[in-house]
Amino acid sequence: MWRDRRVIVAGGTAGFGLVLARHLARAGARVLLVGRSSEGIRNALEACERAGESTDSMHGMTADLGRAGEGNRIAGEALRLLGGVDDLFCCVGRSGRAKILDTTDDELRDYLSANLFAATELVRAVADDVAVAKGHVVFIGSLAGKLVTPFMGPYAVAKFALAAYADAVRLELEPRGAHVLLVSPGPIRRAADDPATGRGLDRYAHDARRAGLPASATAPGGSANLKQLDPERLAAAVLDACRRRDAELVVPRKAALLAGLIAWLPNAGRRLLARFVR
Repeated sequence: MWRDRRVIVAGGTAGFGLVLARHLARAGARVLLVGRSSEGIRNALEACERAGESTDSMHGMTADLGRAGEGNRIAGEALRLLGGVDDLFCCVGRSGRAKILDTTDDELRDYLSANLFAATELVRAVADDVAVAKGHVVFIGSLAGKLVTPFMGPYAVAKFALAAYADAVRLELEPRGAHVLLVSPGPIRRAADDPATGRGLDRYAHDARRAGLPASATAPGGSANLKQLDPERLAAAVLDACRRRDAELVVPRKAALLAGLIAWLPNAGRRLLARFVR
């Protein structure tokens, strides 16, 4: 399914984005990794090589998707390096810990910039090519875009916005033959050889100290008691959801059921959600 597909993985130099990129490359895709620094790209490719994986089909480029014009530049580099674009995986984003009533408008804009606007220009730049290729646009969202829990409010606002954006893109692209998938996972465990191991926990601890939050707020999933997901199994599930051309993948399944319950029975669903948060 992925052999010789030309794939952009934005946010593909660390974390789950890198795991996905490695799965795609092993499946035969030609992959353009997009990261914020040349060091990050180098570290990502070195991690693949240390694992004995070929990087012949992987290219890298630096881009700051928070800046205007970068999405178009990435599309141009994909044309130069890969010959075009068939599929796009948007794995960019930034989590955090904060109280929503202590979050300024500028801080909330930062969350929206990192989790929503980092994707929008790039999606516009490649949408026509993906539609022609009958390809996939995959957004890596979060359970925070389905369920709002304490100390995750600003992040949840941004991920709910991304979820709405994915739905709107789907309405316009799927009639043209493209597939749009929103992935809403819980916290994902870092791969053993992830170049950015430990980065997120340090940031959450800093957020908690600055906001005067309890130590429990720094746990994966914030105040929600969630087991971290295996990134390899999740990557396989994402690619399988692409094969089925699903609209959304929510993991773990119990969270999907809870989100559905909140949609159908808002009061009872939220009372049940309160049992799962510290």
